[in-house]
Amino acid sequence: MIVNSSTLIIFAKVNKLELLEKLFGSIYITKEIYRETVDEGRDVNAPDAQIIKNFIDDEKINILSLNEEYEAFSKKLLKIYPQLDMGESEAISLCLQEKKNILVMDEHEGRKVAKFYGIRPIGSLRVLLQANNKNYINENELRKIIEEMIKHKFRLGGEIINEFWNIFEKIKKGKKG
Repeated sequence: MIVNSSTLIIFAKVNKLELLEKLFGSIYITKEIYRETVDEGRDVNAPDAQIIKNFIDDEKINILSLNEEYEAFSKKLLKIYPQLDMGESEAISLCLQEKKNILVMDEHEGRKVAKFYGIRPIGSLRVLLQANNKNYINENELRKIIEEMIKHKFRLGGEIINEFWNIFEKIKKGKKG
């Protein structure tokens, strides 16, 4: 599964990167996502940067290079969609290069662009729902993780949180019924 920077960072901050590995097996990122998560994180002494680096060193996260064609496509995306950052552009390009139709990405604009190219973006909250659904985390753990995400200033507006809990309750009722 190809995972963008913000998801790696927030899952590392709440010490739950292993959930990504359990759910998706192999995790792939680009060199730019490495730079954004590890190099820039180290520049500001962010503990999550070392956690991500450890996962890379342990080969639980793999760095893939874009070939020449998709490197050029990534640069083209940045020109067409100036609201994207390099990591998002590379993540979308890597999905296309590797013929992956799902991308873990939270950024709204990046998600819109990914959809345009036939990629289904899923966000960090969807990942947590999947982890709960597979019994990797229980409801109490889920609530604690989301609390931690909010404490770490993860971009979760009230409307998104309410929608998340409504979906969670529907899923929970479906499991019982």
